[in-house]
Amino acid sequence: MAKQIFVIGIGGTGMRCIEAFTHLCAIGMFDNTDVHLLALDTDKDNGNFTRLKNLKEAYIKTKGVNKKQFALENTFFSANLHYYQFSPDYSRLSTFSALYNYGDTKYSHPEKAAIADLLFTDNAKDFDLKHGYRAQTHLGSMLMYHSIINDIKQNDKSDLRRFIQELISASTSGKPRVFILGSVFGGTGASSIPIIPKAIKEAAALISDATDIERNAFFGATLLTSYFSFPLPNDKEKQQQKVIATSDKFALNSQAAMMFYEADETVKKTYQKFYMMGTEGLEWQPSKVKDKTITGGESQENDSHYIELLAAFAAYHFFNSPEQGADTAGLAGLEDLKSEKKVEYLYRTFNENGKIDFIDFVGSEKKEELAKKIGLFTAMSYFTLLEEYDFFVQAQTGDLKKVKIEGYEDIDPEEVKNLKRYMSLFHFGIENGDIKDGWLRQVHRSAGGGDKFLLNAGIFSATSIDEMTRFNFNTKLFQKDTDFENHKFKAVLIGDGNSKDIFNKFKKEFISSKEPESITNKNEKLIKRTYDTLVQLYNFKN
Repeated sequence: MAKQIFVIGIGGTGMRCIEAFTHLCAIGMFDNTDVHLLALDTDKDNGNFTRLKNLKEAYIKTKGVNKKQFALENTFFSANLHYYQFSPDYSRLSTFSALYNYGDTKYSHPEKAAIADLLFTDNAKDFDLKHGYRAQTHLGSMLMYHSIINDIKQNDKSDLRRFIQELISASTSGKPRVFILGSVFGGTGASSIPIIPKAIKEAAALISDATDIERNAFFGATLLTSYFSFPLPNDKEKQQQKVIATSDKFALNSQAAMMFYEADETVKKTYQKFYMMGTEGLEWQPSKVKDKTITGGESQENDSHYIELLAAFAAYHFFNSPEQGADTAGLAGLEDLKSEKKVEYLYRTFNENGKIDFIDFVGSEKKEELAKKIGLFTAMSYFTLLEEYDFFVQAQTGDLKKVKIEGYEDIDPEEVKNLKRYMSLFHFGIENGDIKDGWLRQVHRSAGGGDKFLLNAGIFSATSIDEMTRFNFNTKLFQKDTDFENHKFKAVLIGDGNSKDIFNKFKKEFISSKEPESITNKNEKLIKRTYDTLVQLYNFKN
């Protein structure tokens, strides 16, 4: 039976962390696992929210269009992804004053209005909530908690309700794990991380009063501090927006948040592990719009950052932590922490030379697994995206029958289309003959470019289709002078290892590979066989 895990991403940063987590699922880091992903944001039109929805749709349709899907192992797209989303509805009542009828309350219940006046400024009462809570965490925590509870009371078919029902089901037969991805320096994430376990507990009790999520479930979260900046708003923007979260306050917000998490007893009782991370400076600017402050909406589609990948690996570590007894690093088991009402704070530092390596994300025990999976997935992206190869399309249309690669002609073309779509979001897209950076290239850029991030710098220096096609990823997938430099393969001909030679070698190895008998969906069969072929070509253990 597949393992069940639960992941919640909150706010704009949380959306990008779930994006990184989804890529971990795609490269095969969560074998034989049903992953329940809840994307929670007030800004449903946010560009990063939209990008995440496109990514999950491509993932799911790659595994099968209108077919029952299953968790697999030792292949790409091995995790079975279940996606849910929740956004509080601020379309009609979009300010605190409107939501709580503040104008009438001043006359009918002046004592309640006085409390609101004590806690919230006039601007905090009147800014538009559709773009998030804008670092007003005291307001956001209250609003998010009540939005979750009200959704469960009023909507018996919502995604949020289905997510919690799955958590209830897992709780009745075991001890499920819930990991929350978000920041502590902004608005929605910072507001929601403290109250999510309590809100889930109360919501579950409304659905099934026999369920005790707080007693059965384990909770972990990122405490993601400031790591980027954006332009300060001008006077006109301040006047229009009432309240704007400014990046010059992120460090102070992070410090205040850390003091809260260290001192609050309720938080300590509900969480078992916190993963602290951030960057030393705020030089990185992720926004594609550089000349004005974007508070939200479709224009807010920020580039990805390596710290979000680190957050995804924090979730990976949490889900692989022992329930009882210490792990190999001496870190306590989740049940031990829960019974003693302790919370464990974890952090990881990078190498002082400025390079980010596989060991920085997973430690020495798992570094080869990560190198194999992200490296081979990147290699498969060339066979998928470039017209010179177009392997999956040619297999599906029967164009490879002449080299005895056949039996895949009945794959749904939509599944192949979505595999290409996924790979373009992961590595690179092609628009009007130009290369568009995908997630991997954005993360590489955030790490400083060059040879500072995991794979060979040549993978990221190509800026045209011609350069992409001519790149010898068969011999230059991994960096020189590293543990994985020798994981490469020679082309069939004695030439320079051009694309034709690389593809011939791949096809020859593919033909000799075995057809997986346990997988029913033909597109997943083809992906599995491709995975096995690449494992052999690059001389990894399967």
